Amino acid sequence: MSLKARLFSREVLPFYLALGALAVVTVLCDALLHYFNLVWIGRYLGIPGVLLILGSFGYSLRKRKLISAGRPVQLLRLHEWMAWAGSLLVLVHAGIHFNAILGWLAVWRCWPCWSTWPAG
Repeated sequence: MSLKARLFSREVLPFYLALGALAVVTVLCDALLHYFNLVWIGRYLGIPGVLLILGSFGYSLRKRKLISAGRPVQLLRLHEWMAWAGSLLVLVHAGIHFNAILGWLAVWRCWPCWSTWPAG
């Protein structure tokens, strides 16, 4: 397998699958909240989402040697999943409808971060 093929299968494809899964799971969660008339829950998901994203910075702190706790590989995996889950909560908070302009402004402002995830 060539270097380009390995790069694509190990880095690019999983990233786009995770990004697509984020979009699908967001729409599914928001649709389920609407279906079961639990839309009010979505209003309170923004703060836990932001806290998960902030908590995911432990890897970055370790990488820059600002903290010494934890193993980098474990922190990287935790960073990836916490940032993904936090992004999911923020997106569900914003909702698939466009009633709240401030939530969608935040989503569009964060899009460059989500779309450049593999670049670090």
